Amino acid sequence: MNGNTDQEELKNLIARYEQKVFALTLYLVGGDRNKTYEIASSAFAEAIQKNSPAEPTDPFLANVAAKVIEKSRVVKAMPSLDEIHWIGIADQEKGMLRIVGQALQALSFDEKALILLRDQQSLPYGDIAMIFHTDEKSAQARTIQARGQLRKQIEGLTHHGG
Repeated sequence: MNGNTDQEELKNLIARYEQKVFALTLYLVGGDRNKTYEIASSAFAEAIQKNSPAEPTDPFLANVAAKVIEKSRVVKAMPSLDEIHWIGIADQEKGMLRIVGQALQALSFDEKALILLRDQQSLPYGDIAMIFHTDEKSAQARTIQARGQLRKQIEGLTHHGG
C-alpha cells in the first residue's frame, strides 16, 4: 500500500460516516454549526489516530461517537433549532419536527445521547455500553428510560401548545 491508497481509504472512511457524526454532534450541541464542525472534525481525527485507517473496523463509528459525546458534554453552545434544511417539508411535519426537537433539547445530555445513538445512529446496545462505560443491559434500560422521558416531554409540549 502506498500513501495515495491510504489517503483514498481515509477519505472513503470519513465520507461513509460524516453525515451521521455531524447529525449526532449537531443535536448534542443544540444546533451550533461552528461547534459541530469543530467537535466532529476533532473526533474523527482522534478516532483515526486510535484505529488504523487502513483497517477500519465496525466499531469505528462507535469510537467517533464516543469522542463526540466526550467533547460535546463540556461544550457551552447556544441552542438553535435551525430550519434551513426543512425546505420541501409540509407545515404539519415541520410542527412535529419542532416539537420533537424542543423535547429532545429538554432532556439531560445522557438521555439525549442515548436516544440519538440508538435511534438516529442505529448503534447496537453493545457499542452504546462501550461509549457509556457500562454493560449492555444497563445501556438498553437507560435508553428505554430516556425514550420515556422524551415521550413525556413531547406530551407536555403538545398539551400546552409547545
